[in-house]
Amino acid sequence: MARTSTRSKSNTADTEQAKRPKRSYTGPIIGLGVIVALVALVVLDPPPPGVVFASQGNLHISAIEEPHAPYNSSPPSSGPHIGALANWGPSEEPLPPELFIHNLEDGGIVLAYNCPEGCADLSSGIEAIVTDVGAGTLSTPYEEPIVDPDGNEYRAAAVAWTRVFYFDELTPDVESEIETFISLYRGIDNHAR
Repeated sequence: MARTSTRSKSNTADTEQAKRPKRSYTGPIIGLGVIVALVALVVLDPPPPGVVFASQGNLHISAIEEPHAPYNSSPPSSGPHIGALANWGPSEEPLPPELFIHNLEDGGIVLAYNCPEGCADLSSGIEAIVTDVGAGTLSTPYEEPIVDPDGNEYRAAAVAWTRVFYFDELTPDVESEIETFISLYRGIDNHAR
């Protein structure tokens, strides 16, 4: 009988082991895969360049000198403006925001620069970008400081409706960001519906 009880104990142990759930690593492996995919998505698909500003609307004013609420970005990226468009392309004379904002409303991109000490390389590089891209872009000297929301001052910015990409130099990385900025935001109709 000792044999029988040994077999019974052995069979009982086998039955208990069979009843226990088998360890599965499928869940943790899937979880790890999801985390890796999300990290890769963030690293490989970074957010678009530039800072987003709240729209200040599409109010048309009758003259550049007409008083209006202050703009919420520098350079302005939306808000009160006259009904005329600035000429596309490089401008040697500073264009007032009340003029170029209409270009932004029509889906244009403005590249503005402010270099009181001079910046021939930067301004000529910006003008070359505008000339190469063509329709829907313009460049202008900007007479006010170019300042981000944190108060940091820059020498230049690419501006679209409610978006500003700040920069100081035209490095290959910055030029690539400007190209991305232009390709994402040029041609979008921003008129109020």
